[in-house]
Amino acid sequence: MRTHLIISSLALAAATGAASAQEACSTYEIQRGDSLRELAIQVYSTEDYRIIYDANRDVIGSNPNIIRVGDVLEFPCLEDVGRAIPQGETEAERMAAEMAAELVKAAEARAEQAIADAEARVAAAEAEAKKTSEEAVIAAKAEAKKEIEAARAEGAALIRNATSGERPEIRDRQLLLITGGNYAPFTDEALPHRGLYTQLVETAMFRAAPEQAYKIQFVNDWSSHLDLLMPTLAFDATFPWSRPNCEEAEALSEKDRVRCETYNFSNPFYEVVDTFFAKEGSGYEETLTYADFAGTTICRPEGWSLSHMDAVGLYEPAITMLRPVEPDECFHAVMDGRADIVAIEAHLAVEAISRLGYEHQIIENPNLAAVKSLNVMTHKDNPDGEAILETLNQGLAIMQQSGEWRDIVSTALRHQMENG
Repeated sequence: MRTHLIISSLALAAATGAASAQEACSTYEIQRGDSLRELAIQVYSTEDYRIIYDANRDVIGSNPNIIRVGDVLEFPCLEDVGRAIPQGETEAERMAAEMAAELVKAAEARAEQAIADAEARVAAAEAEAKKTSEEAVIAAKAEAKKEIEAARAEGAALIRNATSGERPEIRDRQLLLITGGNYAPFTDEALPHRGLYTQLVETAMFRAAPEQAYKIQFVNDWSSHLDLLMPTLAFDATFPWSRPNCEEAEALSEKDRVRCETYNFSNPFYEVVDTFFAKEGSGYEETLTYADFAGTTICRPEGWSLSHMDAVGLYEPAITMLRPVEPDECFHAVMDGRADIVAIEAHLAVEAISRLGYEHQIIENPNLAAVKSLNVMTHKDNPDGEAILETLNQGLAIMQQSGEWRDIVSTALRHQMENG
C-alpha cells in the first residue's frame, strides 16, 4: 500500500500560493509564488527539490529555478524516492517531521519581514538624504545671496571712501559717464559711434570743453545705474533717461517721484514720440482713453523707459507687461496674439512695421501719443553734477545752432532705417 504524507495545517497556511495540501503520489498545478524547494519541503519534508525536478524534467525544462504557473507536476510516491515512512514510526516522529516543515516556513517568514524592514529603512534614509540635500541647496543659495549683498555693500563703501577725500577740480580729473546697450538707435556698442545719443553727448562735451577728460562706460544692467552706481557716485552722469513731469509730483508714480527727488537733468538732447500700435480691428488702435487698455498685454522692449506709461496708470497689475530684448519681437507678439499693444517710439515703429511686412495690419493709435525727452542725469549728491550738466547744455546749444545736431541725428536714423 502506498503511503501518503500530508503536511500539517500550519505548514499549509504558510505555503505561498497553496490552495490545498500537497501530497506525494499525486499531481499538482503550479500556483503563483511556488518554487520547487518549497514544494519539496511541503510534500517530502526536505529541501532537496531534485525529487520533484527529476520526475518532471520534461515539463520544467533544463532550469529548475524556472517553473510556469499552470504547469502540472507529478509528485512521486514516497517509496519511489526512498522516503517511505517506516511502519514502526511513532506519532512523535511524525509530529517532529511536521514541526520541522513549520519551522522552515516560520524562518522564511522572519527573513521576508527582515528584508521588508531593511528596505523600509533604506527608503527612509534615501528620503532623509534627499531632504537634507535640498535643504543644503537652499541654505547655500541663501548664503550666496548674503555674500553678494555684502560684496555690493563693500564696493559701495569703497566708492564712498574714495570720493570722500579732497576732490580735484572737474577740469583736472576724468569724468565717468555710464550708459547701456540694446537701445537702438540711441545707445549700443555695436552701433556707429556707439549710438545716436552717445555721439550727441560726446560731441557736446567736445564743443563746450575740449580739454575735459571723460570716459563713457557701458553697463547693460540698466537698473544698476540708478540702484547702485549713481547713488554711490561711482559715475558722474548717466544717459539717456526720460525726465518725468517733476513739476506735478503728486501725479507721478513713486518711482518717478524718487527720480525727480534724486537726480538733476540736462536739457533734452533728443525727443521722441512715444505711442501705441495695435492690430487693425482690435479697437485698441482707435481708442481715446488709456483706461481702455486695462487688462491688456502691452509689449515694451527691455531697457526702454516705462515712466510715461507709469504716469498714466499703465503698470502691472492693471496691465500685463511683455518685455523682449528685441523691438521686432513686440510686433511679432501682436501678430501671433501674445500681446495686444506695442508701446514704442513712432519713428522706429514705422520702420519696423515696413521691414517686417506688417503694413496695414499693425496700426498706430494717434490719439494717445506723447512726446518724451531723453536727458543726461547727474546725482544731486555729486558736487560736480550741476557743472557737468551746464557743460553738456552749452555743447548742445552750440550743436543746435550750427546744424551739427541735425546732421548727427539724420545720419544715425538713416543708418537705422537701412540696417534695421
